[in-house]
Amino acid sequence: MPIQVSSAGHQPSTGRRTVLWDIQNPQGIDTDLDPWLTKFGSPSIAGITLGRIGVAVFLADRSERRNALRQRREIQLVISVPDPDLADQAKRSLQDLLAFVTGDNWDLSFEADTSDRPAVGSPYRCDQVALLSGGLDSYCGALIRGNANRIFFSHSDASVIKYSQNSSSPAIPGYDPKHRVNVRLMAKPPFAGEPSRRSRSILFVALAVALADSAGATSVEVPENGFTSLNPPLAANRGGVLTTRSTHPLTFHLFEKLLHDLGLVIAIENPYEWHTKGELVAAAVSAVGVETVVRGIPLTMSCAKSNLILRGKTFGRNCGLDYACIVRRAGIQAAGVQDPTTYEFQTASIASEVIAARRADIAAVKHAMTREPSGARLAAICGPFPTGYDLEKAEELWKRGNSEIRSLPLP
Repeated sequence: MPIQVSSAGHQPSTGRRTVLWDIQNPQGIDTDLDPWLTKFGSPSIAGITLGRIGVAVFLADRSERRNALRQRREIQLVISVPDPDLADQAKRSLQDLLAFVTGDNWDLSFEADTSDRPAVGSPYRCDQVALLSGGLDSYCGALIRGNANRIFFSHSDASVIKYSQNSSSPAIPGYDPKHRVNVRLMAKPPFAGEPSRRSRSILFVALAVALADSAGATSVEVPENGFTSLNPPLAANRGGVLTTRSTHPLTFHLFEKLLHDLGLVIAIENPYEWHTKGELVAAAVSAVGVETVVRGIPLTMSCAKSNLILRGKTFGRNCGLDYACIVRRAGIQAAGVQDPTTYEFQTASIASEVIAARRADIAAVKHAMTREPSGARLAAICGPFPTGYDLEKAEELWKRGNSEIRSLPLP
């Protein structure tokens, strides 16, 4: 059955599973952001359209369960937007982006939103919007680039993410909460059955672009180390979309094509595309000093499997042994920084249970480190890449990232 995401004043059609996007009377969504994105000020029709697309895609992604026999899903999605013709002209590029990031087939259609647009001002002005996810990379990016003429943007759909964002942000020198926009947006039952959240990066960037559009900014910074963006699969059974493509070079390329088709002249930038995790941490140390970097490190969340349920587990703590945590720990070590983080596997009362729960991750990392990176292999297992992408440079990046991981002792 098709899924429809409609604003409060739009009458949805029958025969569809409908998410009613209404802050006052939500159905299928919990958020503090209205469909006209007035929290951002006054985005253009294109910015509002992109924001609605990001939200609708995320909600539809969460509503359709995958299983061992159904990894590639067929998703029918109807989105109410201010200008269906504008959305239609970007439909092909949107479908290409969604197929690459989620691995699914998306059948998209758009209906005119007949509700009245509220009149609001433009409370934010800046040159750039920077993502602040609560992770180590975005924290380091904030330290390196500073706060001048920038607005930080955060999105949370889980309490542990919100906790890390709110905890680590004040550690940024000169941090001003007035220069950070936070959006709470999550799916509610029955639209919250799929746990993978592959489309969250699309939602995150789409809303950041809409904020930039309203604020008069010309770019959105997505701070992520390039090794993680490549994200080479650790084993054959972890390839394709099973290895996240959130900041993959082709994801950025396809997103920029979507923006072009919508008429949004806003660049998506990752200044750390050719950095390993360790090189990004080292760059932050060079920018602000080791004491400032160390102050915020333990407040950031890198763990991709923070939902581990064990008696004695501490809320908001990285496990230390899933792949994302291993890359984190290896990067901090490679930067020559004493890691102040307390990891779950270091907690004596539950250490053996955490190690047992992560045994497959540890084995996969050790196996991957026995294989020599090459440009040809990179193209085969991490591609496709945009035309003209420098595979030789990417190969060297991959080798440096692996070198950091090999230097980290693992149980």
